Amino acid sequence: MKLTDKDRILILAPHPDDEVLSSFKIIKEAISVGAKIKVIFVTNGERNYLAHIIDKKKIFITEMDKKNYGLERQIEAKAVMKRLGITDYEFWNYPDSELTQLLYEGDIFRNFNNLLIEFSPTLIISPSLDDIHPDHSAVSCMAQISIDDIPENVKPKILYYTIHSKNRYDPEKFDLFFSLSLEEKKEKSQILSIYKSQSFSLKRVATKLLLHEFFTTSPANAFDSKIKPVFTGGAYSWFKTEVNASFLPVYITAFYFSKDFCKRIRFRLNGKKIEINPHSSDFIKLPVSIRFQKFLLNPGGFFVLPNKSVEGLKLFGVKIKTYPGYFDDSGIVKPMGENKNKKIKVCVIIPCYNISEICGPVVLSASDFADYVIVIDDGSTDNTEEKLEDISSSLKNVKVIRFPKNRGKGTALIKGMRTAIEETDCDLILSMDGDGQHRSEDIPSFIKAFEEGGEFIIGHRNFSGEVPFRSWLGNNIINFFVRLLLNKGLIDSQSGFRGFSRECAESILKSPYVREGRYETEIDILVEVIKGEWRLSQVEIPTIYLDKNKKSSFKPIKDSIRIISTLLRNIIILWFTKKIKLKK
Repeated sequence: MKLTDKDRILILAPHPDDEVLSSFKIIKEAISVGAKIKVIFVTNGERNYLAHIIDKKKIFITEMDKKNYGLERQIEAKAVMKRLGITDYEFWNYPDSELTQLLYEGDIFRNFNNLLIEFSPTLIISPSLDDIHPDHSAVSCMAQISIDDIPENVKPKILYYTIHSKNRYDPEKFDLFFSLSLEEKKEKSQILSIYKSQSFSLKRVATKLLLHEFFTTSPANAFDSKIKPVFTGGAYSWFKTEVNASFLPVYITAFYFSKDFCKRIRFRLNGKKIEINPHSSDFIKLPVSIRFQKFLLNPGGFFVLPNKSVEGLKLFGVKIKTYPGYFDDSGIVKPMGENKNKKIKVCVIIPCYNISEICGPVVLSASDFADYVIVIDDGSTDNTEEKLEDISSSLKNVKVIRFPKNRGKGTALIKGMRTAIEETDCDLILSMDGDGQHRSEDIPSFIKAFEEGGEFIIGHRNFSGEVPFRSWLGNNIINFFVRLLLNKGLIDSQSGFRGFSRECAESILKSPYVREGRYETEIDILVEVIKGEWRLSQVEIPTIYLDKNKKSSFKPIKDSIRIISTLLRNIIILWFTKKIKLKK
């Protein structure tokens, strides 16, 4: 990066010493070419409790102690400015550790917008959203939101630096990476020593920043984080967390910034329960929702948040924090770039066994909503085969596969899934029962859930109405054990109306834990999906039992025992291979 005497460089320092730690080499180059430099000390850093304890030998810190300490850091900063040859700097005196709160009050934005007008910078050096110090990520928010209104032809270039991170610095993840010479390192060290009040704190961060200085041209995601964006659709963004919330309280904070609206909403994670504590009462008027999907195998889960809670949204992000502790576990993480919309190709798999009176309308209806329909005749002994052959001969998107003898629903599902992967270019695979329990009219709901990020989509039924006893009994027995052992919050684990992304289906077919069989195969698939941490969506579907479900081949006691034993087998195997953590 080459600077000239026409450049006007604005450096944003949340605390005194951040300007030297982040930008010493740029400052030296700017001064050497005659560029104009202005430094803004947003706070005085008066609430560095560790420095109070170590350097001042004080455990109980009064407001006067903080005020005096802030003045001491101001004096040190002035000495540093003099040593560097910078005459243009300001102390904004905002309260240390409270900048995130100030974002929602507006005053800090007005000051910064006035500064942009008065100074007209060509280059702004700002903290990044990646920084786990909350003041740093707050200043980054302030800079991004304010600069967004500047016309493109006069918009300044912005470089982002990160000082506080729980991860190693990887030069390949930065757009600009400066190595300091031995002379530069020595001079930078001497200047930092002027900040005597920070001698202990600087030891923790100065070592890595004495040899190198690095910047990104994008505001975030140069570091691996405990919360990661994994999918953005038209309406929702998915964030994956990797924090065990069972011991320490964990807070997820979602930030929403628009032209006239700056709010946050915090979610306390306590096991599966989430308490929503809006920062302001009027926040609940917005169409904001959150879903948490807890992992069985690894601590953490998925958070699903809306992309467009307000019109004109400028910045939307999420960060995670574990208490106690001052630093965040992550900086502010922005959603991924929105996925391009494309037509979703759907393949429906329909196992059939001795349902000649019903299978025809089910297959015909599915063919209206799907690009491909694969029907598995599982060794039927009635005239199901003839019915299916008549349909497939007249519809090009219907394929019939026949088993010579009955091999079980699970075997039929695996065969259909493998055929869909090998012979079609589908994006989404759906499984439906052939006995009329599932409506093809609900397929668009599965497609929508897929477009919004679901990789494993399950249709859940409402059993509050009139339900055949044997169906009620079987579903409730199995759902009880699934919820007990998997702790997934699944509403209807035994629903046969399921959707799989192509990638999810491929992982199921490759898994050594998924065996071909009867109804128990669906439990194998369920455990594999949870083990693989695929994004779960649940879609409400109607509860339909034709002729009191007499056509069903499900045997409540026998098949329930088979399914539960399969569940226990998978849990034990995975437990012994240390791939699963049982609910305590």
